Amino acid sequence: MDRTRENAMTASSHDPAQRGLHRYVQLVAAALRADLNGSRYAWSSEATAYLPLPQCMPGNAEQRLALVWDEKSGWSAGAEAGADFVMLASYSEDIVPAPRVVAAFVHSVVSDRYAPAAMSGDYRRSEVRLRLAAYAPTGPDTQTAMLPPRNL
Repeated sequence: MDRTRENAMTASSHDPAQRGLHRYVQLVAAALRADLNGSRYAWSSEATAYLPLPQCMPGNAEQRLALVWDEKSGWSAGAEAGADFVMLASYSEDIVPAPRVVAAFVHSVVSDRYAPAAMSGDYRRSEVRLRLAAYAPTGPDTQTAMLPPRNL
């Protein structure tokens, strides 16, 4: 099944936070050199994202790593195990870290050097929306123009 069709955002989305989430996932994928196929993100009662990665789980060359994000917990790395997501590590220093920071987090997980830290703050939904809206495209740019279209 092509999970990219599950994305809840459409071309009619005028919400800057929703468009920002879309672009944020694109930029994280680009920073990780990950294909957007299989990615999904939604904006319903809670903003969420899922991004499969080309890297393998540490110690398991058969299982691919994936990232999940939600507006309450931030990014977590792990893998799907049947219907469940088995979490390996969570990035807890920021709820919406820069894409290059997410890439560094994944690199540290893959190299088995990630040391978790306490979440730096208690984020309100309004703050997360503002931070995502900052990623909303205002026009074409070379970073996202090179990425495949995502129905937005």
